[in-house]
Amino acid sequence: MEKMALIVVFLAFISPNITPVIAADFTLGIFGNANMDDEIDEKDVEYLQGIINGANEATRLADADGDGQIDEDDIAQIEAIISGDERSLTIETFTIYEGAKVVTVPKPVERIVVLAISGGEATKCVNSADKVVGVGSGFSEDKNLAIFPHLSQLPQVGKWSDPDIEAIVSLDPDLVIADLRWPDPEKLEDKLQGFEIPVVRMGFTYPDFSLQEMMILGYLLDERESAEKFVAFEEGYLDLIEDRLATLSDDERPRVYPMYSIWKPGSEGSIVHMLCLKAGGSNVAADLRGGTGGMYPEVDLEWLIVANPEVMFQWSAPGGYNVDDISEMEAEWVEITSRPELANVTAIKEQRVYLFTTEITSRPCWFVSLVYLAKFLHPDIFEDLDPQAIHQEYLTKFQGLDYDLDEHGVFVYPALEES
Repeated sequence: MEKMALIVVFLAFISPNITPVIAADFTLGIFGNANMDDEIDEKDVEYLQGIINGANEATRLADADGDGQIDEDDIAQIEAIISGDERSLTIETFTIYEGAKVVTVPKPVERIVVLAISGGEATKCVNSADKVVGVGSGFSEDKNLAIFPHLSQLPQVGKWSDPDIEAIVSLDPDLVIADLRWPDPEKLEDKLQGFEIPVVRMGFTYPDFSLQEMMILGYLLDERESAEKFVAFEEGYLDLIEDRLATLSDDERPRVYPMYSIWKPGSEGSIVHMLCLKAGGSNVAADLRGGTGGMYPEVDLEWLIVANPEVMFQWSAPGGYNVDDISEMEAEWVEITSRPELANVTAIKEQRVYLFTTEITSRPCWFVSLVYLAKFLHPDIFEDLDPQAIHQEYLTKFQGLDYDLDEHGVFVYPALEES
């Protein structure tokens, strides 16, 4: 991506009208990406020719046409992808379900059913909401109406975690976009067998995977340029944060308790763990295992007292786009920080407890919560970052919304000026 190879000159945290553009550093999970970089281009043709000639080693994405052989037919498929004329794409996703990790999607994709909220936001990020013909029931919940004025009016296909298969089939979609984990394949892929409706599982929420997923979506929906623009916008802030934290010693990274609830932290592999590390923290619960995928252990009072985190942050709290009153989130913060049994925990004593809503932790704009968290953990390093301005630009530029964050919405507590 030539546009993404530029160096950031002046980042958008100063002016929300400037979009950072930099080089991506992920592997695009599409078969045909023979050289395992962040796009499919003539370099993949060259690399694959080298495999055929015996000069290069085969890679897991080199078999572009999925026939089990690496040959000239794979070059033809790569050329078709480059020109946008491919008849299908085979992609690799990050779901926990082995049978759903590699999916072939016939092209073009003109009709989409989206089950989870994050998938709906993602289609808007790549300028493809007009292709959505059906959605999960969560889109019409009051808390989501402000951000989905159009998608909330579309036909519904049941809960995102327990969809109505007949409703999906009746809409004749070319593709179903589902969450990484829910529903189980028995409730979705297995029931769609025979209808020739592919299911792609992408969360757009896990910090380590979201950039790749957004670019894959751009390829699937023939909106590569839109995906590139969004990835450049997001990655500008990710790289800025990473660069500024690069020289920190382990001792300079606060001990953090990233939690889903007071007794349920997120360990290695979880969203909150990834947020913690990227923001310059050290997760005190990183090595614990338990819960779904082993990433959601439970702890007791004794463990938390011994761990003695310097900072605590919670992934989900009352708030969102339909809430303007901070009182409910404030009450939850007071409930946590007033627990007498935790009075000697450093984070409680120093009032370094922070609450976020899932609107900024578990959506494609998860990086907004990352910017907030980086400022909370390292206020001197990130004094010039303005997470609300970044959030506002996301809503205006990539969600197409006329929504003023100065007037509406509750997403974090305490507010920055109060922390």
